[in-house]
Amino acid sequence: MAALGLGLKVAFYFHPCGLFASLFLSQLIRYRYGTVDNGTATADQKKVEKVQRFYAKLIWALQLLLVPLMLASIVLVASNALTNEGVNFPHSAYLASHIGVLLYFLAGLLPDPDGPWTPTVPHCHAWVVGVLLEIVISAVFIAEQPLIQVPKGLLDSLCGLSLARIVVLVLMITLLVRRQYELRNPEKGSAGEQESLLGNTDASANGYGAANTNGNATKREVKKPRDPQRSGWFDYIAGFRILFPYLWPADSRLHQATVVVCLILLIAQRVINFYVPIQLGVLVDSLGYGRVPYKEIVLYVVFRGLQGQQGAIGAARSVLWIPVSQSLFRRLSCAAFEHVLGLSMDFHLSKRIGEVTSALSRGSAMNTFLENFVFQVFPMIFDIFVAAVYFFISYDAFYTVVVLTIMWSYIFLTMYMAKYRGRQRRDMTTKSRDMEAAKTDAIMAYETVQHNCAVKSETDRFRGHVTTYQKAERLVLWSLNLLNLTQSSVFTLGTALIVALSAYKISIGQQSISGFVTLITYFTQLQAPLNFFGTYYTMLQNNLIEAERMLDLMNETSGIVEKPDAVELPAAQGEVKFNDVKFSYQGKEPAIGGISFTVLPGTKTAIVGESGSGKSTCLKLLFRFYDVNSGSITVDGHDIRDLKVDSLRRQIGVVPQDTVLFNATIMYNLLYANPKASEADVFEACKAANIHNRILAFPDGYDTKVGERGLKLSGGERQRVAIARAILKDSRILLLDEATASLDSSTERIIQDALEKVTTGRTTVTIAHRLSTITNSDQIIVLHKGQVVERGTHSELLSLRGSYFAMWEKQTTTDREVAETPKE
Repeated sequence: MAALGLGLKVAFYFHPCGLFASLFLSQLIRYRYGTVDNGTATADQKKVEKVQRFYAKLIWALQLLLVPLMLASIVLVASNALTNEGVNFPHSAYLASHIGVLLYFLAGLLPDPDGPWTPTVPHCHAWVVGVLLEIVISAVFIAEQPLIQVPKGLLDSLCGLSLARIVVLVLMITLLVRRQYELRNPEKGSAGEQESLLGNTDASANGYGAANTNGNATKREVKKPRDPQRSGWFDYIAGFRILFPYLWPADSRLHQATVVVCLILLIAQRVINFYVPIQLGVLVDSLGYGRVPYKEIVLYVVFRGLQGQQGAIGAARSVLWIPVSQSLFRRLSCAAFEHVLGLSMDFHLSKRIGEVTSALSRGSAMNTFLENFVFQVFPMIFDIFVAAVYFFISYDAFYTVVVLTIMWSYIFLTMYMAKYRGRQRRDMTTKSRDMEAAKTDAIMAYETVQHNCAVKSETDRFRGHVTTYQKAERLVLWSLNLLNLTQSSVFTLGTALIVALSAYKISIGQQSISGFVTLITYFTQLQAPLNFFGTYYTMLQNNLIEAERMLDLMNETSGIVEKPDAVELPAAQGEVKFNDVKFSYQGKEPAIGGISFTVLPGTKTAIVGESGSGKSTCLKLLFRFYDVNSGSITVDGHDIRDLKVDSLRRQIGVVPQDTVLFNATIMYNLLYANPKASEADVFEACKAANIHNRILAFPDGYDTKVGERGLKLSGGERQRVAIARAILKDSRILLLDEATASLDSSTERIIQDALEKVTTGRTTVTIAHRLSTITNSDQIIVLHKGQVVERGTHSELLSLRGSYFAMWEKQTTTDREVAETPKE
């Protein structure tokens, strides 16, 4: 008899557990092996959506039929339990299990916050398990009917209801299989419909903004950003796995030991939480006239002093976790910062600074997520599980049903509503980033705003962003209050059920007052952390949404990938060769089409041509901001793609057209290229760049702050600082990108004198706007639409009377007219 009752209990409790477990495992396997349940990449998406909607409605209607069938079984067994018939029938286990199954199917009836409800293959697996379990339970009822001392009519009714549920579940399974067949049947769809949704997930290996490096202007698949609201936790884990190596403090044994100690303290907190309500019940039971239970009082006070996040154990754990948390933040932030600095030029040209800096600041979000999950959410769920087991063993399965139903309903409704709130929160975060980016852009472009008298328009634009942000914020706040009301209502219902059930049991002598105190204290103790579950869950979701910005950065890949067997460039002699180089930006029209030329060591080469002819592209390719599509660029016979990027760039000095300086001292900016340079080296470099005396004339000399982007210095001063910096770098190859294009003639002559000193003995490649600055070059290369149309010395090109001659004539005529124009 006892064995029969135990067997029935196991079968009953396995029913809801089997449904949840099969769904969970099926989703896990689906994630692990990349299978797709109901989505097939298709050219006729409307047709697919139509099929999915049709079958979803049918399945939803059938699932709705399961609710009255489950309720009918629950009512029948509850009625029988009140009459105390059937001593071998575990009424509590039956009710608990079927209420759990009812909750499972009720959850599936709720509208999906992400859009139209669509059942998936993992759901089908759970239904199959449900059918098997219903068959097993019915078979036991039929086989062991004589031993189950309940009215035969009750067992017949339960078996009939079970059979009806089996029929409904089989119909649901059949419809889902039929839907899958229609979506995958080759006769009903195009070839594209048979491809996996995951088929293109590895496209665009070069990441956003990477230049087209395969020589073919093929259109690249653009990967849509992952929507966290449509992604399960497995998808989240998959997305964030790139950050996992940074979570464990592998660089510190001390921090690793600290993590272990914190986990031990976390376990100790769980033990204390378990014993506090029990000890209170013992204390209440020990109270009485003429008795003072000192031992029980001391134990209770000690347990309360150790309990909770504010208790001694929680405070110790929080203090110990501080260096571990800071270490995690440091690893994540520094890794993301280093990664961004290593990304392609296209990335930095296409992204707004405000966006990137905002994303880089999200390292704390991942940090907070980890701490909240490990020390708040997981312990809370574990406590609920322990409480359910304790109530089941020490009290009654009805209490377990109440606790699990209330807690599960609370958690489910919180997460369900948080999906709506998460979408609103994500929209608010996006609006906040846009607002911050607009503010940053306007402040960084301060001069442009003032030059164009655009203060009012920029203020109006910013006000528009603020208004848009506040609308999104208002929706978030409204939904928060609705969530709080829902949570309070669930807890009120739970408290009412616990109190009413305990009052009834006390009235019939089945429960003691001390037991009631333990029970209500334990339930209240579970309620306290759950009050913050909505906050914690929202925080976790917000942390993930915010950390997605950092994740996006970490998932960006540079267009320049260093080969595993890349070698160091030995001390460079300075020979540079372009060998039939072809290149295009992101599959656009070729910027360079088959350029070939050689720059001998220690010589000067100038590249000229109209705007868009490919001059700057040549320098970017040589510095390896991009890789060529075809052909090769060599330095001293080494293909630069076979070299380590850092070793190549150390041999190349650059004087750009627009020099950007850090908001620091002049000395800091000069030493940036060579931190090991002595003060004497800096002075010599500045003398060679004709800037030394000018710097000494400043009130603070070399300690003068240059301001944001160096704007406290004039254009000529910034250029001469850049030249001095190039001298200190002491590279064999020097690239001059129109270094004097935007300067007046007087400053130009000063800088030209400085450049003459700098370029002596170095291989120099110059992009020239003013042809008068390159007349003494060893060779001049004339580009037109990405092609070399002329090459030779200044005199040789003039004698050809071609493109170079036309440019020379145009510039000299313009200069002559400017010189002859009378000054007012």
